[in-house]
Formats: sequence, C-alpha cells, structure tokens
Amino acid sequence: MKDYSPAKASQQNLVRLPQNLERTWVSESNLMSCDRKSTLILDFSATQRIDSAGLCLIRILHSSFEESGGKLILRNINPQLLDTLQSWSTTVDESAQKRASGNIFVNTGDAFLKFKDLTVSALSTLTEMLYWGTIGLFIKRDFRKGVLGDQMYQLGYKAFGIVGLLSLLIGLVLALQTAMQLNTFGAGVFLAPLIGITMIRELGPLLTAIILAGRTGSATTAEIATMVVGEELDALKTMGINPVQFVVVPKFWAISITMPLLSIMSTVAGILGGYFIAILYLDLASSLYWNELAKSIQFRDFMAGFIKSLIFSWLIIWIGSFYGFKVRGGAEAVGKETTSSVVTGIFVIILTDALLSFVL
Repeated sequence: MKDYSPAKASQQNLVRLPQNLERTWVSESNLMSCDRKSTLILDFSATQRIDSAGLCLIRILHSSFEESGGKLILRNINPQLLDTLQSWSTTVDESAQKRASGNIFVNTGDAFLKFKDLTVSALSTLTEMLYWGTIGLFIKRDFRKGVLGDQMYQLGYKAFGIVGLLSLLIGLVLALQTAMQLNTFGAGVFLAPLIGITMIRELGPLLTAIILAGRTGSATTAEIATMVVGEELDALKTMGINPVQFVVVPKFWAISITMPLLSIMSTVAGILGGYFIAILYLDLASSLYWNELAKSIQFRDFMAGFIKSLIFSWLIIWIGSFYGFKVRGGAEAVGKETTSSVVTGIFVIILTDALLSFVL
C-alpha cells in the first residue's frame, strides 16, 4: 500500500494530491491517520477530477481538524473543484441567513409555500381515504376479516364509559345553571326544550367528537407514526398493499358507524342530567318534563345532530391519519405529531360545528 501520509516531524504538513482524487486513491492513502492537532496543507495544483469518495474525505478531515483544534488548508484549488466542494458544504452563511429571516417578503413567501404543501398533502390523504373507503372497496376487495369489528370495539365500545359519564355531568351542570336563571322568572318548565335542543343539535355530537379527537385521533396518529418510523408502511408498499386502504379504511368505517351511536348516547345522558335537575331542583313533574321535551323537538334536530356526528367522525380519522403519515424522524417526532393531531382536530371540529350551525 502506498504511503500518502504527511511527515510526522513537521508541525505543518504538505500533501500533494493526485490528478484524480477518487475512491482508489482515498482507500490507499493514510490521511485519516495524520495528527489532527497540527496544520495539514492539501495541494490541489495537479488535481483535475474529484468523486464522492474524495469529497467525503475532505469533509471528514475538515470536521475532525476543527474538533481537534488543528487546521486544514486547501491550496491551489481550481474554481471548478472549489464549486464542487462548496456544493457539499454544510456551513451556513449566518449573515445571509439573518438577512433572509428579517425579510418580510421572504418569510411570507416561505410560510405560504409551507402552507400550500401542507394543504396539498392533507387533501391527498383525504381523497385517498374517501376513495378507498367507498369506490375502492368494490374495485379491490381485500378487506381483512374481523378487522371492522375489532376497530369498532377499540374506537367505539371502549369510549362508551367516558363519553356517557362526561355527557351526564355536562348535562347536570348546564341544566343547573339554566334552571337557576329560569326559576327567577318562573319559567322552569322551559328547561326541557332548552336542554333537549342543545344536546341533540350541539353538545351531543360536539362533546363526543372532542372526546374522540383526544382519544381516537391521538391513537390513530401514534399507531401510523410508529409504523412509519418502524418502516412497516414501506414494507406494505413493497408487498403492493396501499397503506391507506390497509390501516385507515377500517378505522374510517368503524368510527363512521360508532360515532353517531356514541352521539345518541351522549345526547340521552345529557337530557337525563337535565331531567334530574328538573325533578330535584325545580320540582317539575316527570310527565311535564318529557311532554315539553317531545313538543319542542323536531325531526330536523335529529338529522342535524346525525350529520354533524358523521362529519366529525371523518374529520377525526382524516386529521389523525394525516399527522401519522406526516411523521419524519424518531420517537420525538411521534410525540410532536400526536400532540399536533389532537390540537388541530379539536380546533377543526369546533370550527366546523360553528359553520354547520348556520347551515343545519
């Protein structure tokens, strides 16, 4: 093996590089064994060509000399090679970076481009989810046996207790505060229609959606993100399996079925909370409460609650899966995207509820 290492006796070593700084020369040289605390001069006067191995050698030497307190000098390098080396450089011009960060037009444009990319990616996930969840089922029938029931159990049945309990408590608190004001004017009989319409049209679907956004949405994001980090989705693609169809579609159908049922249960629990307050606080007769409730509720109120719960269920799975597929990195990225999924999901659900309230 040829010895291309610099002389050990001198504190300032000179190495004349060959005409072609390529993998063969790099593997035969002993430059990596030189003293990193001294000064090393690399003479490029004869060098005309450099490949990726030569570039890696220069970058490694540069980093190691900086860390050890030594100095690496590149001498007689032609402009073409200099451009090639600079294209591999990871050093950032701090002054240019500061100028760019202080430019309002640059920042606005950068934010717009990021938002555009995020929107396109989110809409792409939504399109795939709706396609494979509807038309795609008839084109490629490979729905896994038993997976729908399992997902309904995980996403719906396990949320039954927390949704019912919180809805009952919310109904009690809301009814109590309303009853205190109505009782002042002797209008306690109107508690039934107020609680009934509020729970059926608004709080039933909304409260259920917020709970599932924190429970199901976060679980969906964490599951898909873990599969991304573990390269399980890449393995599915290698086998010709669409990840959205395999992972998201069962959850899509499971939550589409269970969410309206949970919303109905939440509504019933809230109305029961109002019933307890009407009986215990306002001393209303049971028959009067239920009669007033039945007279005030119309079929369109039930339809409004059903449509909202269905739309909210799609939003939960869409946002949860989007942030899951968006993960890049390790465990830290999984936690970050899971948090973003819950926050975004709750915000979008409340915003959508406000918009639907003007339509339904």
